[in-house]
Amino acid sequence: MREGGAHVTQRRAVVYLALAALALRLALMLARGDYLVYDEGYYLLLARSLRAGRGFTLNGLPHVALSPLQPVLVALLSAAGLPDLWASRLLAAACGALLVFPVAALARRAGGDAAGTVAAGLTAASPALMSFVPFFPGQSWNLYFGSEPLFLLLAFGAVAAAMRAETSRWWWWAATGALAGASYLTRAEGLVLAPALLAVVGVRALLRRGGLRGLRGVALAALAAAAVSAPYLLYLRSTLGRWALSGRVQAVQEGNRPTPSAVASARSGGEVLDAFVWQGEPDAFLRSLYALDPSGSRMASQYWGVHRAPATAVPAAPGGRATPPTRRPTSGAAPAPERRSALGIWWAGLGTVMPGWLALLAVAGFVLAARASLAWAIPLAAAGVVPSLLTYVEPRSLLTLAPLAAAFAAVTILWLANGLPRRWRPRAAWLLPALAALALVVPAVRDLARAWPGTTPLQRVASARRAVGEYLDRHLPAGAVVMSWHPAVAIWADRPWRVLPYEAFDRIVRYAEGEHAAAIVFSRFAPSPIRQPPRPFTVILPDSAGGGAAAGATVQLQRVDETPLLFVGRLAAVGGGR
Repeated sequence: MREGGAHVTQRRAVVYLALAALALRLALMLARGDYLVYDEGYYLLLARSLRAGRGFTLNGLPHVALSPLQPVLVALLSAAGLPDLWASRLLAAACGALLVFPVAALARRAGGDAAGTVAAGLTAASPALMSFVPFFPGQSWNLYFGSEPLFLLLAFGAVAAAMRAETSRWWWWAATGALAGASYLTRAEGLVLAPALLAVVGVRALLRRGGLRGLRGVALAALAAAAVSAPYLLYLRSTLGRWALSGRVQAVQEGNRPTPSAVASARSGGEVLDAFVWQGEPDAFLRSLYALDPSGSRMASQYWGVHRAPATAVPAAPGGRATPPTRRPTSGAAPAPERRSALGIWWAGLGTVMPGWLALLAVAGFVLAARASLAWAIPLAAAGVVPSLLTYVEPRSLLTLAPLAAAFAAVTILWLANGLPRRWRPRAAWLLPALAALALVVPAVRDLARAWPGTTPLQRVASARRAVGEYLDRHLPAGAVVMSWHPAVAIWADRPWRVLPYEAFDRIVRYAEGEHAAAIVFSRFAPSPIRQPPRPFTVILPDSAGGGAAAGATVQLQRVDETPLLFVGRLAAVGGGR
């Protein structure tokens, strides 16, 4: 009876920890305010496009680089009455809080009920799993915001369902496959997780029952995964014109090909990305991802959308000159930092998602854990490690390792507590986990305290973007296209968005006219070809008659409006056109 009561108490404690995790995440969202990271904005624009009936489009084109499930769920929530931004953030908060349940299930399999409770606490407190925390330069990393919380919940949920399926009814096998398939619809890492999980359960079925009869449940899981994934596979086939498992890999490869200068220095596309993420060298990355193709009529990288028709060449300006001064943006002439080795970069990425002491506890826990639990770590570890080894190391791609570490670190923490003298064990059994959770949560609480007044530099810039977007919302007609570097401007303007290329001024203007953009937004806080802008933001309204910049006429910027935050001018031809 006592064991049953302890079991119920441990399960109840996990529920309380999930509620605490939800409360902390909601508080962090309130402190976040107007701050939007790029990926967060892209997912919001995709959700808005779906809700408006324009399909899965970004930058005005069918999109394949980002997976669809996050935008689909946000679109459904916003259709129910929630604002898009809060639909996205509440989804992330709920997923982050619910993640403690499958992590606790894995830890129970590894070390018992108490280990499940400790793992739930470590998961709730891990700062890496609060990927929507605003980062402060020089103090913590920006793990972005997008589909990571949803993916982690689905990935660990699939593993928890598979553990349950081995001793329960057939529908747990269906749930295993459906969750694994949904993880694939959420992030490209699901391409590794789903097959690895099916392989693990298949091997376990053969070893446990013998023969092929044990594979019936595995076959059901595979069918469920295929059924969930099929609509996206058909979409990729229709959009790309060929069968593909993911559009992201090709988009990243095309968008991050080395520039001529990178080729001269023998840099691969992966090295360009590593230089951007780890070396503070953004120029090669920006020139490749944000470049126009030679025609000037479309973005070169498929990341921004898939074109069906061939590019239409845009005639070059025959000697005309735009009156804001023009230049091709550069990242400055600072000396390049010393390059790290591939192993050093991977180690730095691991240190970003978990502190070293937690990693050491997790390794020890892997040795101490019940042997039957170890196989379940394989698909989760593979989903984090394999993509980084095949492509490039980015901290968010390693996030599956954070809750996995929490599950096995819990085993070590309880082993340490049980190794103390008997009279100290009861206190140590809760004091050691509490201290570990406190050490994890301190950075998030610190960031919460700093962000709550809304006065950090990032938040001020974010509020300025919102003010510019709301200005455009008041002054532009409905449906008018906004071109900006950061998607937040178009989000707050509630207008269709086009990405601002990393190009010279005249090429940007000609491209904007081809895209029928009503406003081009330049900013001091993003790469811009305008020297010494009069205000932090410059909004340029292309010539309403069209063709001024494209025809190469001499143009000038006619003032339309001006505030302390932004200068608004109309770009109009004054002579020399054809």
